[in-house]
Amino acid sequence: MIEPNHTERRLSGVAVRVAALFFLGTAGAVVPSVASAEAPPRLSQPVTDHAGVLSGDDGEDIEEAFARLADDTDLQMFVVYVDSFEGADPQDWAKDTATRSGLGTDDILLTVATDDRAYAISVDDAIPLNDKELDAVRKGDIRPALADGDWARAAIDGADGYRDAATSGGFPVVPVVIGGVAVVGGGAYLVARSRRRSRGRSDEFVLDENGQPVDPLAGLGTDELVTRAGSALVAIDDALKTSAQELGYAEAQFGSEATAGFRATLADGRAKAAEAFALRQRLDDAEPETEAEVRTMSRQILALCDEVDDALDEQVEEFDTLRDLHASAPAVLGALAERAAQAEARLSTARVQVEHLAAKYPTSALASVAQNPDAAERILTEARATIVAGQEVVESDRATAVAHLRAAEDAVGQAVLLLDAVAGADEALSRAAEAITDGVASLSLDIADADRLAPEDAAIREARAAAAQAVALGRAASNGDPLAAVRALEEAEVALDTLLAPVRAEAAEAEKARKVLEESLGRVTSQVDAVSAFVETRRGAVGAEARTRLSEAARHLDLAIRAGAGDPPYALSEIQQAEEMAARAQRLAEDDVAAWERSRQPQSSGTDLTSMILGGILINSTLGSRGGGDVRRSPGSFGGGSTRGRRGGGGRF
Repeated sequence: MIEPNHTERRLSGVAVRVAALFFLGTAGAVVPSVASAEAPPRLSQPVTDHAGVLSGDDGEDIEEAFARLADDTDLQMFVVYVDSFEGADPQDWAKDTATRSGLGTDDILLTVATDDRAYAISVDDAIPLNDKELDAVRKGDIRPALADGDWARAAIDGADGYRDAATSGGFPVVPVVIGGVAVVGGGAYLVARSRRRSRGRSDEFVLDENGQPVDPLAGLGTDELVTRAGSALVAIDDALKTSAQELGYAEAQFGSEATAGFRATLADGRAKAAEAFALRQRLDDAEPETEAEVRTMSRQILALCDEVDDALDEQVEEFDTLRDLHASAPAVLGALAERAAQAEARLSTARVQVEHLAAKYPTSALASVAQNPDAAERILTEARATIVAGQEVVESDRATAVAHLRAAEDAVGQAVLLLDAVAGADEALSRAAEAITDGVASLSLDIADADRLAPEDAAIREARAAAAQAVALGRAASNGDPLAAVRALEEAEVALDTLLAPVRAEAAEAEKARKVLEESLGRVTSQVDAVSAFVETRRGAVGAEARTRLSEAARHLDLAIRAGAGDPPYALSEIQQAEEMAARAQRLAEDDVAAWERSRQPQSSGTDLTSMILGGILINSTLGSRGGGDVRRSPGSFGGGSTRGRRGGGGRF
C-alpha cells in the first residue's frame, strides 16, 4: 500500500467529514444493520455497525470525533460493531479486518463484539504512539465506555484520547495555508485550552466523601505529569502568540491606552512562560533530577501555565466587553449621563449626613468620609465633561468615544462609591469595634501562617508586613479612624490570603499525605510479609517471576520507609508501587503453586507443603522457561511479535 503524503493525509481528514455528510443523508452514517456475526469484513467507511447498536446522532458524533483526529494529527480511526467474533480471538479478528481493509501505518481500528462483551484494537507496529500511550487510551477512554454499554462514546472518547496523545507527544498542529504563508489560527488554541480544562486543571481541587480537598495531580505517574506539563507549555506558548496578534488588532482599533491592561498581562505572561520553559530546560538537560524533583518542577510548570491562562482569560472577557461598547457606545453614553445626574443629586444629602455624623462622632473617626462629598463633586464634574466629549465624536470616531466612555464610567463609579461610604458610615461606625476585633484576630492567624509556612517567600513577607501594620492600626483605632482601620484590615487579609492559598493547599496536601502514609505503611508491610511467608512455605513451587515481583515490592517499601515524613508524596508513590508488586507476586506465586499441584496429580492427591519447600529442582522441570525470564503480557496490553506488522490490545469489558 502506498502511504499518502502529508497533503493527501490532510485531504483524507476532509474526506472523512464529506463521507459523514453523505452517509447522514443516505444511510445514517453507518452500514445498515445485518443479522448477527460475520467473518472479518473489508471496511468501506469509518463506521460500520453490523450489530445495530447505534441510533440517533451516534454515527454523526463518531464521524465528527474521527474528523477531529484526522484534522489535528496524521491518524485516522475506524470502528466496527458486530454481535460476536464467532469464537475467534478478538485481536486476530481485528488484525484480519485491518489486513483485508488495507489499513496502513497511521490507521487505528477498534472492533467491538457486543454480545461477547469483548473488544480489540489493531494498530500498525510503526504507528507514532508508544504502548504506554495506546494502553492509556484503551484503559482510560475506550474500555470504561464499553463497560457502560455506551458504544458510540467508546469510539468518540477513543478518538479524542488518541488525538490528545498524538498532539501532546509532538505531532505538529496542522497549519492553514493562506496566500502561500502557513499560519496557525487562534481557534486551535481555544480548542486545546477547552479540552485541557475539561480534563482538569492543576490548580483545581475536588472534594472527597469527607469534604476534604483532593489534588487531581497526586494520582498521576511521573511520566504522565511531565507529559502534561509539556503539553501545557505548548498550549500556553501558542496562547501568548495568539494573544500578541489579538493585542495588535485591538491597539489598531481602540488605541494603546484602552489596551494597556492587556499589554501588561501579556508581558507578565511571557515572563512566567519563560520561567516555566527554564524549568523544563532543567528537566531536559544532562543533569538528572530525583523523581521528587521532577514532580515538583512539573507541578511548578503547570501552576505557571495556569496563572498565565487565567490572566489571559480575564483579558479575553475584557476585550469582549470592549467590543460590545464599541457597538453600543451611543446608548451607553446616554445612560451614563443619567447615572452622573443621579449621583449629583445625592451631593446635598451627603453633606447633610456628614454634618450629622460630626455631631455624633469625634472628628478623628470621620477622616475617611468627611471629604467624600467634595471629592465626589469634583469627579462628577470631570465625568460630565468626558461624557460630552464622547457624545460629540461618537458618530465620527467610535474608538475615541469608547475611550471617553470607559473613563467616564470609571469616574462615575468612583463618585458613587464615595457617596455610598457616607450613606453607610453611621452603621459602619456603630459596628466598627466588633469588625476591628474580628479583623485583628483573623489577620493575626494569617500572619502566623505566613511565618510558619513561608518565612522565606519575598512576596508573602511583604504582604505580611502590610498585615502587621493593619493589625497595629486596628488596635489603635480607638484613638483614630475606625473606618480606615476596618478597610486596612480587610484589604490586608485579602492580599495575604491570596498569596497564602497555594502554600496552604500544599501544606494541607503534605499533611494528608503524611496521615495516609502512616496508614498505608502498616497495611502494605503486612501484605509484603504475608506474600513472603506464602513463598517461604512453598518455595519449591514458586518460580523466579513471582520472587522478582516480591523483591521489587520489598525494595519499594524500603524506599518508602526511608523517605518517610520528609517526602510524603514520594513515599506514597513508593508504597503504591510496593502494593502493586506484592499483589502481582501473590497472583504469580499462586499460579505457580497451582501448576505445581497439577504436575503432581498422577503421583499424589492434596497439597504436599514439604515437597514444595524442598522441591526447588522440580520446579525447573515442571515450569520450564517461565522461571528463566519469559515476559508475560497482560491480555489487555499492547505488543508486537506474532501479529506480523500489526499489534493490538483489547479484552473483555
